[in-house]
Amino acid sequence: MCAIETADPELNAFVHVDRDGAMTRATEIDRIVAAGQDPGPLAGVPMGVKELHAVFGWPYAMGSRLYEGRIADHTSTLVNRAVGAGAVPVGLTTSPEFGRASFTASPLHGVTRNPWNPRLTPGGSSGGSAAAVAAGMVPFSTGTDGAGSLRIPAAYCGLVGFKATYGVVPRGPRHSGVADNDHYGVLTTTVRDTARVLDSVTGLDPADRASVPAPLLEAALDEIDLRGLRVAFLPTLGGAPCDPEVAAVAEVAAQRFLATTGAVRVSVEVPIDPDCAAAFRVLSAPDVYAAVAAAGSGGPGDVEVDASVRRYVDAARELTVSTLLQAHETRARLVAATADAFEQMDLLLTPSTQVPAFDAEGPMPTEIDGHEVDHWGALAVTYPFNLTGQPAISVPAGWAGGAPCGLQIVGARHADALVLAAAAAAERSNGR
Repeated sequence: MCAIETADPELNAFVHVDRDGAMTRATEIDRIVAAGQDPGPLAGVPMGVKELHAVFGWPYAMGSRLYEGRIADHTSTLVNRAVGAGAVPVGLTTSPEFGRASFTASPLHGVTRNPWNPRLTPGGSSGGSAAAVAAGMVPFSTGTDGAGSLRIPAAYCGLVGFKATYGVVPRGPRHSGVADNDHYGVLTTTVRDTARVLDSVTGLDPADRASVPAPLLEAALDEIDLRGLRVAFLPTLGGAPCDPEVAAVAEVAAQRFLATTGAVRVSVEVPIDPDCAAAFRVLSAPDVYAAVAAAGSGGPGDVEVDASVRRYVDAARELTVSTLLQAHETRARLVAATADAFEQMDLLLTPSTQVPAFDAEGPMPTEIDGHEVDHWGALAVTYPFNLTGQPAISVPAGWAGGAPCGLQIVGARHADALVLAAAAAAERSNGR
């Protein structure tokens, strides 16, 4: 708690701290240990909870004034399982409104800052979780990844952010939505910590229709041989621009990975349909509209909401059946094209972001390496793998523009153990 009291006033990583609840839980863990019983693999480890995850009795505003004052009447499966493994939840971390931005600021909670450079953003939307972990306030925190929201904050804060295969980390209970782009996960300082936490929370969840059986992750870190693996490195996925400094750092990290693992570099292109960005926006818009409408207003009205949320709501109101069907078809083509590409490689490496960390207050970059980009053009290396549901991780690669930056490692669907083993090797090759 002392770390939160010391660091958080400058960073604004927490929106709620439950000191009494954390102390009660820690005392309970001590009693279990004293009785000679096993409290679980996360025994006594403090954890942060992204404010998009419900915890019974805690605030549940999701960064929105529309839900200011709401209290959660249930706890998410992810949090429940972490607590069941011995973790101690200490509070809620900041998110942009409904998690719909790649920097962390909201009308309700203000701006969250990067511990390495408070002038800059920790990324988003899991920026509060990333700032809390990077500043040493908690060893790990939950997060979500709808278009890069675990990987981007991990990159900007020098952490590990893993988006497992869709369904590996359950999203129950009561998760709703039609996009099927959102993944749950955690932010940690090491790959092994990520694997250990996920081994404690994955597995079938009756409250999540998309959940799948749990893979064994931590054991794979020491068992998988990476020699001879086919690895492609693409600094400009789908032709999207990338800041030269970021690309250079990722290139060096990729070369170190290849040199230390014995993997083989191959040349493979991953075709990204230009319509994918529009498809992502179309698929996501109904979910945002539903979250706003559920507040009882049917729309933002006079309540202050983030501009990105308002754009989603406006887009949802203009949707037609044919547009929605076209978006699903575009995603199906991307899934097929990506599957074909992974017949020619085992792993894909890219920069985790296309730009260095930018101003904490935003906005998102509108130009990269001399090229104009829109919101999705600035997320071109991350959001496609939300559409496909593939595992993708960001591990620290170096520094660019005054803050850390990352290397993204992507695998085929359900190759989660391989991706984590590769990430651990990349971590070692970078001297961590």
